[in-house]
Amino acid sequence: MTSGPATAGPEEVLARLAASAAAVDAGERDAGEGLRLLGDAGLLAPPGAPGERPATAVALLRAVASASLADAFCAWSQTMVVEYLERFPPAGEGPALLTGLRAGTLPGATALAPALADLTGGPPVPVLAEPAGGGAWRLTGAVSWASNLFDGAVVVLPARTAGDGRLVVLVRVGEPGVRVRPAGPLLALDGTGTGAVELDGASTTTVLGDDLAAFVGACRPVMLLTQAAMALGVADAALAGAAGRLTGPGALLAGAHRDLCAGRDDLAARLGRLAADPAAGGPTGPAAARVAVLDLLARAVHAEGLLTGGTGYRRDHPAARRRREAAFLPVQAPTELQLRTALAAAAAG
Repeated sequence: MTSGPATAGPEEVLARLAASAAAVDAGERDAGEGLRLLGDAGLLAPPGAPGERPATAVALLRAVASASLADAFCAWSQTMVVEYLERFPPAGEGPALLTGLRAGTLPGATALAPALADLTGGPPVPVLAEPAGGGAWRLTGAVSWASNLFDGAVVVLPARTAGDGRLVVLVRVGEPGVRVRPAGPLLALDGTGTGAVELDGASTTTVLGDDLAAFVGACRPVMLLTQAAMALGVADAALAGAAGRLTGPGALLAGAHRDLCAGRDDLAARLGRLAADPAAGGPTGPAAARVAVLDLLARAVHAEGLLTGGTGYRRDHPAARRRREAAFLPVQAPTELQLRTALAAAAAG
């Protein structure tokens, strides 16, 4: 009896993601391949107790982001959709959805940016939900930014009812009334299936929750910690790229590089503690950690840029890709500005 091909181990998976990182970033390949590779290896949001999932996700996304942020970003979206379905299981179809998401064969798109804005006093959720009978809701409107919007993807998004209520619902790309409008050329991460979700009378019976604040509050710590993990992974790659250039003129930055590595290690330990117990840092702990990692990332990619010089200014150089990747992470919802605003308000309160 002939056995099938051996499943790639974690190191081989990361090597393959690193080898295709430039192509995925440029949109020449899509990150769906990476999702399937991670799923085949059993690495993608593996089952575990609620207290174990954050630490597993943080470790995975940091490692993947050090190889390819585009692949990490799609794995992050997949991880968050699994988190939503684990915490707020939909009736009936939940187990089948989770199986497909973990295998990487079913893309999962988190489209909660409008919810985060709504809850902090920004524009109201732009998708309107109207009762359609039999427990169904008719959805109209658009979410302007989401990723992993590959064919057949499940999309988790907020919707506003006529009575000014808020729902969290699930729809599928390709179903009637669900259309994706591609975002167009991006500064980075072009292979991530990013675009707008346009809903024109789409129907759904899958409601994950009718208390938007409670839903976001339950999932926000994991969201922030896994976003911080991706930034830490890009910082890892930038610091590694700089490490071989600390001789000759580059020796001037050796001390700064050591300081950045020490700061990175401190932040990694901090993320580890929070992932083990998200409540340990208080209500602002995960947000403060993400802001701190973003600050370190900015300094790490700047140092790598100084050390690579003109060579690193070529668009196809890994240092140039990391600069572009680093430019995305502060605008990922909740944005760095939103987090800093919330942290300032908490400190003043």
